[in-house]
Amino acid sequence: MDYELIVSELQKASTFDLYRLQSAIGHLLDDPLRQNAIKGQLRPGMEITYFEPQENRLIPARVQEIRRTRVAIQELQTGKRWTVPLYMINIEGANTDITPNKNHVDRLSLKIGDQVGFTGKDGSELFGAVIKLNPKRAKIHTGQGIWAVPYSMLFTIIDGEQARDQIIAAEIDLFADSCINPAPDDDNIAR
Repeated sequence: MDYELIVSELQKASTFDLYRLQSAIGHLLDDPLRQNAIKGQLRPGMEITYFEPQENRLIPARVQEIRRTRVAIQELQTGKRWTVPLYMINIEGANTDITPNKNHVDRLSLKIGDQVGFTGKDGSELFGAVIKLNPKRAKIHTGQGIWAVPYSMLFTIIDGEQARDQIIAAEIDLFADSCINPAPDDDNIAR
């Protein structure tokens, strides 16, 4: 399912239309046939991911117990135990990311832990990790503290591992250029 396309279309809907869709979706989520189909694929001890709406991301977990409409799980990273509704489990392994358009960041495109940047009041660029998603602002943890930043002021930054590969390629290009066109000696530079 193309979440970006759906969200983009929903932006055009009226508040009543959204409410009506929410009601219809609620009935579909509570459908016993759908719930039984999910339960039929789950086994205690099975590793799954579930979608956490507060963090806007998938969380890996292990199934502990399967109940009528909920599943008892244990998060793999934190060890915390929860019961979650069956419909929160990403049984199909769907990609749940909603990527920002043209570097536009909003609440739907961010997840807890995402790396972002913003320009401070003094004009300096600050970088950090998203620690909370509020309705109007995201809380960002930087080296200078925690900031509540409006989504409109945020921009995404390249993941460090991906950036490392780009930097290495650029360094190789620079090294190759310097071998072909060596830099002038310091004595020959006009001051």
